[in-house]
Amino acid sequence: MFQFRRRGAALAVASAAVASVTIGALGTAGPAVAKSKAAGGKLVVGGMFPFTGSKSLLSSWGTHGVAVGIYEVNNNGGVLGHKWTPAYVDDAADSVDALPAFRKLMLKHPTLVVGPFSPTIEAVIKQFQPNDVADFMVGGLTTLDTMNYPFVFRTSSSDSNEAIAMAYYAIKHGWKTASLIFDNSANSQGFVPPLEKAFKALGGKIQQNITLTPGQSSYSSELVQAFQNHPQVIFDSMDSQTAATLFSDGQQLGYMNIPWIGDDLQSAPQGAYAKAFGPTASKELTAALPASPSGSAYNHFLADYQKVWKTKSILPTTFNEYDSIVIASLAMTEAGTTNPKVWVHDVLKVSNPPGIKCYTYRHCVYLIKKHKKINYEGASGTDDFNAHHNVFSGFQMVGFDSSLNNVTRAIVTPKQLASVVAKGG
Repeated sequence: MFQFRRRGAALAVASAAVASVTIGALGTAGPAVAKSKAAGGKLVVGGMFPFTGSKSLLSSWGTHGVAVGIYEVNNNGGVLGHKWTPAYVDDAADSVDALPAFRKLMLKHPTLVVGPFSPTIEAVIKQFQPNDVADFMVGGLTTLDTMNYPFVFRTSSSDSNEAIAMAYYAIKHGWKTASLIFDNSANSQGFVPPLEKAFKALGGKIQQNITLTPGQSSYSSELVQAFQNHPQVIFDSMDSQTAATLFSDGQQLGYMNIPWIGDDLQSAPQGAYAKAFGPTASKELTAALPASPSGSAYNHFLADYQKVWKTKSILPTTFNEYDSIVIASLAMTEAGTTNPKVWVHDVLKVSNPPGIKCYTYRHCVYLIKKHKKINYEGASGTDDFNAHHNVFSGFQMVGFDSSLNNVTRAIVTPKQLASVVAKGG
């Protein structure tokens, strides 16, 4: 769903601003800790999000989640006497802009980075360990399923699992013929192999696999090709600007009266995708979104979210950013230091079993101080990391009502996902 693009002038300005900075010398644990103490006991959590560009809606997801995580920790004693404060940079969801943005963020001496999202993580993923800063990225990029980066963690389930959920939902509704319409970005194309594999394993048939070039003035020919054999369902992923053009063309051609199943970007209530889809959005548009868990951790997160943002309508991924800050803070508490080179090794210790399950930052800290082994259960799920620092969760299939607010149409559980894998999906 993400298109990387070059902006030579912007890169030149950004590069000039950081030309004198050697990235290997930035963000080391000593300066980061010293900076936080000099700033009156503040710890910096850096956020790398796209505040500009075609994916700018993701910045709201990121900043909303970070704010709630900061609220949870700071209002429950902070971290070893320190309080979190945020510092943000704009990566424009563009791989060209990502490294200059990262360098700019390192000048703020973060102890923790949340983000970036999938479009730019691969441009900077090798920079966190050399700069002694831990990162909790956001997104399901499939190329990270077997990542081996000691300083990088992911609390959101992989797009591989999301693709399986999309296929499972379609087959359960009897939709056995499909066309794929995905843009040519790495993130969108990452859905295609696992989606094809799962759909075929469940007895479905892919009729057409259409790859879009973002930013075109018309997609009528691509739509005609996708619909030539009358598919029962369309699977899709693309940026919002491309979707606006595609959906408009689809309305004119009469193609918006069958089910379309998109990725998590299309799930936002009253969002650009749902609005662009047109009058049939409440009936035909569905998006896969990591399932919001119920229970103590999620309810506590929701209460915090209401206090910070004065609404119960949470934005997607916000529980992922929230959990990232809580887990990092617990790891620091367990390690007894804010030095990322030390506490990064305690992330799995506080989040994975065995241990006493705890659901709020305050209770988990209480147990740590009692020298108990904890197992933090987060707002986004169990937050049990595997050997590649990934987690696994189910998905909710989200639709829309007539006001384009979200309605949950189904839940695809981890057990159901596993059943597809067992069939060769």
